[in-house]
Amino acid sequence: MAAGSFAARLAVFIVLATVLAAAAAVGLWTREQSRRLDEAVTSQAAFVLTEAKAALEGQLNLGLALADLPQVDGLLTRARAALPSVDSVAVLDEAATILFSTNAVEVGDVSPLGVVPPHGSTMAGGAGASVWISDVSGERVFGIGLTTSFDTMAGAILLRVPIATMTDRVRHYALTLSVGALAAGAPLALVAWVVGLWLAHTPRRALSAVAEALEGVEHNHRSGADGAAAGETLGLPVPGFLAAVRRRLGLLDKAEHEVSRLDELA
Repeated sequence: MAAGSFAARLAVFIVLATVLAAAAAVGLWTREQSRRLDEAVTSQAAFVLTEAKAALEGQLNLGLALADLPQVDGLLTRARAALPSVDSVAVLDEAATILFSTNAVEVGDVSPLGVVPPHGSTMAGGAGASVWISDVSGERVFGIGLTTSFDTMAGAILLRVPIATMTDRVRHYALTLSVGALAAGAPLALVAWVVGLWLAHTPRRALSAVAEALEGVEHNHRSGADGAAAGETLGLPVPGFLAAVRRRLGLLDKAEHEVSRLDELA
């Protein structure tokens, strides 16, 4: 094997190993970051909705109708400010009509989600939690029901977060992590390549010596010393093997001479 060919193959192997290791690490860390981001957004949304629910139900218990509650817009604005990535925060009555919203265009519309957890939704924090989550049309919707002091359904609060906002953060994190992994992996790959060449130098030289010794057997070259040293390096019984091959070649030569002599006598 030529030195240049071996060095090139070793370089390709190390580069591929480095890229695969970096990709695996980035994938694992990105998945963990995505999970943590989902948990953080869910936790904050649940806190905001729970606080808003307590404030609105406190006024409902005074006998006021949901549509007549004062300062609801200010409450929703503060709730939206707590989560900058929120599209809107809305209050629905029991018929799912939007009474208040940080997005004025929505007021008066009927929400297709309703005031109860829709089919396929999950509960934030488990089955015993009061905040439900549903992904609809590229948005992650967090909802919580509103009840009166008589434990009757009065409406719900919905909080919408664009899924793209979270995926963009994860994508940016993955890109930054990938660049960092490649920047850190490049010098390590170079060091591994140099060390690999250095470690392979002695075995490759020993293999070349063994190959030369084996080639010299055919021509009766006495290169046994180099072959023996190379064999010791590689842990191979080169001297004994060469001696056995020479003995058999000698027997073949004698047989050939004997056949030639018999041909001449005939």
